[in-house]
Amino acid sequence: MVTRIGALALADFRERRRRPGYLVVLLGTLALGLLAAPVGDSRWEVFQVTDLHGRYTSGYVGTVTALGGAVWLSLAGFGIARGSIGRDEQSGVGRLLAATPLSRAGYLAGKFVGNLLLFGSMLLALAGTALAVQLVKGDSGRVDAVRLLLPYILITLPLLAAVAGCAVLFDTVPGLRGGPGAAVWFAVWLVTVLGAQAGGGPDLLGMRRITASIRESLAAGGRPVAGVEFGVGLTADNRVLGTFDWPGLGPGEAGGPAATGVLLVGAAVGIALVGALWFRRFDGDPARRGSRPARPGVPRGPGVAGGPGGGAAGSPSAAAGFALEQARPAVPRQGRIDFDALLGELRILVRGQRLWWAGAALLAVAAAAVAPDGPSHAVLPFAVLWPMLLWARMGHRADGGSTEQLLAACPSPLRRGLAGLLAGIVPALAVTAVPALRLAAAGQSRAALGAVAGALLVPALALLCGSLSRGPRLFQTVYPMLWYGMVNHVSGLDFLGVSGDRAPAPAAVAGLAAALAAAALALEAIRRAVR
Repeated sequence: MVTRIGALALADFRERRRRPGYLVVLLGTLALGLLAAPVGDSRWEVFQVTDLHGRYTSGYVGTVTALGGAVWLSLAGFGIARGSIGRDEQSGVGRLLAATPLSRAGYLAGKFVGNLLLFGSMLLALAGTALAVQLVKGDSGRVDAVRLLLPYILITLPLLAAVAGCAVLFDTVPGLRGGPGAAVWFAVWLVTVLGAQAGGGPDLLGMRRITASIRESLAAGGRPVAGVEFGVGLTADNRVLGTFDWPGLGPGEAGGPAATGVLLVGAAVGIALVGALWFRRFDGDPARRGSRPARPGVPRGPGVAGGPGGGAAGSPSAAAGFALEQARPAVPRQGRIDFDALLGELRILVRGQRLWWAGAALLAVAAAAVAPDGPSHAVLPFAVLWPMLLWARMGHRADGGSTEQLLAACPSPLRRGLAGLLAGIVPALAVTAVPALRLAAAGQSRAALGAVAGALLVPALALLCGSLSRGPRLFQTVYPMLWYGMVNHVSGLDFLGVSGDRAPAPAAVAGLAAALAAAALALEAIRRAVR
């Protein structure tokens, strides 16, 4: 059993590390490590201590990079950790595994261990970055491997074990496997991980022990500690900061974080195995897998369930040949706007959304009509978060139907891509139009243009992410982090201009949107050319 679980975990890790999402999150992790402990004159910080920053000892560099990795990977890593069970189901690997003696619990345990390998590889790269930063900075030439790695072992790894378990659970619970699961996890992340800084609830980031140790070091150095405050999050501080010496957490101070870590790992294993209540090893009712059994007397063949065509009669795969012939004469002449294609893409985006979702979107638009004007419009940032599940469908066919033949009936992938892009811009403009008009009427032209430019950027980003990854996960990972930086007034990430003059110019945001859209369309054209 252990050998089978290990083999499954290793194969799962090897498959996922080749995906674009893994590379994006890994590069983001390394960039965050450099921001958490910058070598040059950068004013970016991940760990804030009022008007101070620590000397780059092994303990300090290890702690700040471990905290940054915990915050980043608990959100971005969740996006690439989940979805592997669905891929096994779609690829047919799941049916092969169902024929083996591997139990449901064993399969989920293998997925859990595979997620741990995924996170562990990124933490190793981040720890190597921390060591390189310490040596390059030169504040302390003495390398203490124990104090450098202890924060990763006590804080980051147990937290990511819990994230790995939740990713497995979300893959098995109906209703949490797709886009709604990403939205739910973003809310959980805001409440638990970021809320742990406030001192209430479980100390998931070990902040109580870390801050107590730093205060002891400050008091030992003769500094006042009454007004010292701490925080974790990506911010820019242009002040001239003082320095303090802190050796980091030692083995003798690891009691509290170690106890929390043990509890987290135990909870993570339990959370992953709870998914066995819903998981049926791919050998349950065929309706659970989204396919229908072949009707008696219906021969199996291309386009019939169970045949080489792989689709049930009446499905997009079975109807592709007929639809192909019917679609060819309906192709519009070059140079005309294909409104039918635009309407079709809009139907794809909104298909499956419930009435309460539409009601909440209308409520956000109504709230924008009565909210105060100004560059920091209170409703605008939350309004552009609501259509995230629609935008996550851009750049790929989320329903997995065999529609390539049908789409090939259109002679121009450019027209199809532009229709998809415009379909994504429609909900973006719908939620930003009212705030933009009110800002313009109030004389805030820069803020109004910033809102419109942001409405163009997000669909373009979604289109590129969908084209790169051929799925929704990459956008569902990148966009919440971009949004979080925007609402925290990180000027470089403020795509809506809510921070006023410190935000990028609307023309720059619009130009970036055009570049992202052009890259996505070019990628699709290249794919079609080499097919």
